[in-house]
Amino acid sequence: MKKFTFILIILVFSLLAFKPASTQSALDGKKVLIDAGHGGSDPGSTECSGLYESDANLDIAQRLKALIEADGGEGFLIRDGDYYMTNADRYNLANQVGGDVLVSIHLNGWYDHDMNYTQGLYAKYPKDYLFTSVVHESLADELGIDDGGVRQFASGVVLKSDMPATLQEAVFISSTEECAKLTDDSGDRQQEIATALYHGLVEWFNDPQAFNPGKRK
Repeated sequence: MKKFTFILIILVFSLLAFKPASTQSALDGKKVLIDAGHGGSDPGSTECSGLYESDANLDIAQRLKALIEADGGEGFLIRDGDYYMTNADRYNLANQVGGDVLVSIHLNGWYDHDMNYTQGLYAKYPKDYLFTSVVHESLADELGIDDGGVRQFASGVVLKSDMPATLQEAVFISSTEECAKLTDDSGDRQQEIATALYHGLVEWFNDPQAFNPGKRK
């Protein structure tokens, strides 16, 4: 009986001492550069009454930074306030501070207020293409709007950045529906966009080669 009690005590202490290995986040230790498009004297699209694209971009960028840092990564804002930056300012800063990837956040705009879809833009193939495709897939899956696909666009920020980079035109801020969501004071749509971008980053850092590049080009 004493022997059985002793063995039982040993088993209990062993179970208490055992701690399952913590699952490391895909973003743990990763540095993501976040470029909020436009700013200052360049407001971007002004087709949404009461909200400049530049302000919405920065809001989404700040939310994305918070999500990244809550998951053990580092989010670095290329533009952290309402001021003007040239493309050269942006890519020079990006290359100076360094990072694993760069995400440039934009919201599309047009005079047709019914138009709305999400689109991913890359500059160099293959450096930026696969990364853009992975991130864009997340937005296309989660935002509940048409998928405008991925196409090449020689954006100075993405083109001249040393790391894999993407420019995501998340939604059309000029869309009557999107404008209403973005200006309802809840911040829900901004958070949905930031979360979709975050999920794309998680997917990329988990296993970028798992994405089938034949799906989009």
